[in-house]
Amino acid sequence: MTQRRAAFLRTTAFRQTLLSAALFALSSFVILGFVYAASAGMVVRRADAVVNDEVQVLNDRFQSGGIDNIRLYILQRTVGGGDYLYLLIHPSGRTLGNLSFLPDVQPDEEGRVQFTYRRPPAGGVDDDSEKEDRIVRGQIVELPSGYRLFVGLDVDDETRLISRMLNTILAASALALALGVAAGIFVSRRFVRRLDKINNVARRVRAGDLQPRAPRNYTGDELDELSENFNNMLDRVEALMHRMRHTGDSIAHDLRTPLTRMRNRLDEALREDGDLDAREQALERAVADTDELLGIFNAILSLSRLEAGESRASIVRLDPAEIAADMAELYEPVCEDDGLSFASEIQPGLAMLGDRGLLSQALANILDNAVKYTPAGGAVTLRLRETGEGMIEFSVTDTGPGIPDVDRERVVQRFVRLDNSRSQPGSGLGLSLVQAIADVHNGRFELNEGPGVVADGHGPGLRASLCFPKAPREAG
Repeated sequence: MTQRRAAFLRTTAFRQTLLSAALFALSSFVILGFVYAASAGMVVRRADAVVNDEVQVLNDRFQSGGIDNIRLYILQRTVGGGDYLYLLIHPSGRTLGNLSFLPDVQPDEEGRVQFTYRRPPAGGVDDDSEKEDRIVRGQIVELPSGYRLFVGLDVDDETRLISRMLNTILAASALALALGVAAGIFVSRRFVRRLDKINNVARRVRAGDLQPRAPRNYTGDELDELSENFNNMLDRVEALMHRMRHTGDSIAHDLRTPLTRMRNRLDEALREDGDLDAREQALERAVADTDELLGIFNAILSLSRLEAGESRASIVRLDPAEIAADMAELYEPVCEDDGLSFASEIQPGLAMLGDRGLLSQALANILDNAVKYTPAGGAVTLRLRETGEGMIEFSVTDTGPGIPDVDRERVVQRFVRLDNSRSQPGSGLGLSLVQAIADVHNGRFELNEGPGVVADGHGPGLRASLCFPKAPREAG
């Protein structure tokens, strides 16, 4: 338990929360301290101003009637009590006023002093044990003929209020710090518990178990977003691992047939009773099987490089109309040789960011499939246009058998070949390569139904489209 508590205290969440609580308490102390200083200063300034006004009145009295006029004024002011304190000191030491003596305190440059005196409580009981200590602030004035005059104001109530305010400030700051620490511990524990659950999932994944997922509370906070991204990453990793296992099985299955054919043909060429022409034909077919194997391996290598992001460095600004025109020029004679009609619709003046070689390869793979699966008498159309969404779209439309809805997501996976394509040469990697090229260019690859049934029983056809973002306008 002690180790767990010590580990919790070392967590970043607790330290950050403790720092926030300390900063909050410090800021509260500074703000309340400013209020305290302003209030205390206001009390002092008010007392000094009131005393200064009273001293001015006494000076005027002295100028008009001398020291006797001051004595009369002091007697009048002290009969009814009040907060003012007066003390007139005769050169001989005799005193007059409601203050018994003047303590030995050093006045400031303006003659102001502050000290404690003892005032009897209300009721007039003149007993030292019943008197209370109070604070007075006043001014000492030197008069002619050796007289000294003290005029003061009782500021004990205001000073006590300010003192209580200071104690309140200290208590509030301490309470704010304590509450901040308590709230920090509470919040940090919840944060650490949620983080521990994510770490536990990560440990299980590191141990090889891809099934667990990080818990979510669907509040949209940072940890919930982290859990969502973590789970999406695990889904992606699990899909890649599944694809890797499936790819291994598919490679073994797809390579077994050409390898078996190659072995049989090589074995046939080695027979002593075979004639020279038969041996040469067997070797030629073995070479063709080797080329097929090399094509499969090259396609796998290209896919791996694309998924690793090796081709992103060669992405530049280009004109997609040039790529579409080259593909149209290349495949128009191919379609004529296979008895297909070919048309192209290319919109000029577009610009995008891409790798010319990869885009050409993707369009070539789509056009190859269209030519391969469209029966004689059918049609293939290549289009380049800007969509209503502001995207650049390459599309190839044919009048072949098409692809059922349920299989359109599956055919872009590696080594997936539908039943109606088993009789055609191929490895099942062409559309996977197209999908990878679209991903590299932040585009999308979609397969949709074509133009529908046409003459001679063709149809429903297929429309394969590649959509890419437009390039930003060049500066200047």
